[in-house]
Amino acid sequence: MAAAGHESRPDDVPWQVRQTPAGAVPVYILQFDAAGRLTSPRSRDALVADAERATDVVLISHGWNNDWAAATSRYDRFFDRLDDVLRTQGPPRGRPFRPVYVGVHWPSTALVMPWERGPDIAGGGDGLAGELAPELAALDPDLDPEERAELRALLADPGTGEEGCARAAAILAGLPRDADDDAAHAPGTTGTDAATAAAEAPADGAELLALWADARRRLAPAAVKPGGIIDEDEGAVGGGGGVAGPRAAGLFNPLELLRGGVRMATVRQMKDRAGRVGSAGVADTVRRLSDRSAARLHLVGHSYGCRVVLSAVAHGADPSRDVDSVLLLQPALSAWAFAAEVGGHPGGYRVALDRVRLPVLSTFSAHDMPLTRVFHLAMRRAADLGEAEIAGRPPSRFAALGGFGPQGLGAEAATVAPMPDVGGAYPFGGAYDGPPREIVGVDGTWCIPGHGEVESVQTAWALLAQIQAE
Repeated sequence: MAAAGHESRPDDVPWQVRQTPAGAVPVYILQFDAAGRLTSPRSRDALVADAERATDVVLISHGWNNDWAAATSRYDRFFDRLDDVLRTQGPPRGRPFRPVYVGVHWPSTALVMPWERGPDIAGGGDGLAGELAPELAALDPDLDPEERAELRALLADPGTGEEGCARAAAILAGLPRDADDDAAHAPGTTGTDAATAAAEAPADGAELLALWADARRRLAPAAVKPGGIIDEDEGAVGGGGGVAGPRAAGLFNPLELLRGGVRMATVRQMKDRAGRVGSAGVADTVRRLSDRSAARLHLVGHSYGCRVVLSAVAHGADPSRDVDSVLLLQPALSAWAFAAEVGGHPGGYRVALDRVRLPVLSTFSAHDMPLTRVFHLAMRRAADLGEAEIAGRPPSRFAALGGFGPQGLGAEAATVAPMPDVGGAYPFGGAYDGPPREIVGVDGTWCIPGHGEVESVQTAWALLAQIQAE
């Protein structure tokens, strides 16, 4: 745990020094803005200098719905569990172990998933514009000033309702999409791949409005708890007791379509932001660590944080050396992200498999409601409308990796079910003599009860097993 009496501030260098079974371990926090620009260069430089004396660097990224307090608390809990398994399982054998820990903080505004919170009947005069202020703030960078003003006016007073929905959908259909769709093709590509990415987005407002309405119909049968895409996280908007199903909130009410539609738009935009943070900012830090130190590099992501770390690995030319391991905890990205072919292209993070020394570990859980029931509805195209039924299998090619495990892979992939408890074996390392794997899907249904509940001794053991592997 952190040194006693230490009040950690964002600009501390290092942010903490933890007293662990491996000794005193410095912890750095690197902050990035919405465009992926590093805003804490002094911390980055000190980290790189420390890494030159370290044997291992563990870099972890939070996902959506984590403010500063929630993200740093998550990191503290995860490293506490890592300390627990270090005490019982020990450090790597046959080599020194002097780790450095790094947490990434990026602006992932506290938002709620579509229809997970009922309307505020006693809301203020701003109507939906006031209720959806965090969501609108997340969309602002991708809208021009006239569109921002018109969208807020529509939400404050949607007029006849149907006309307001149609106009809002037309504005949101024009939001730019990053060209690195993880379901379609590799990050950073251009030309025909960029055109393919544009084709994945709704073509116009009418098409987007149809997606909103269809998503509400498909979500209607199940009541859902209030909360965000990470509905267990601290800082999530709309917590509290009770259960509110979409049907009770007014399934075909135009105001509900607007409320859910704006939230669906933020799902995609925050996905794009995670990719920008990874490819524009974290990638540079990973390359500096790779070039300037001999420390083994271990990357960990949760939810959209998996997109952050994978974009860092996959972006740009081949690095000077491979990352040693990647651990994806309930990844909010396409289950086909590593496939050899999907829609005429390799999966968007296929290239990452060639840049990681050990097999990528990726957890999934049947208890992850956002990733088994909602995620694909926000990510899909109109052409996927007929594929969005859920019957114990991935509903479409936009199904989430953290809900259903890796898809579209052959012998290069393996599934471990159930997730090993502390001390259990993973299919890699010196004692493993089976066929080589590039990605291992890990069924954590028994020990991952929800999307945000990933700081456990089992997930910490998955990381330590990677650290211990030869």
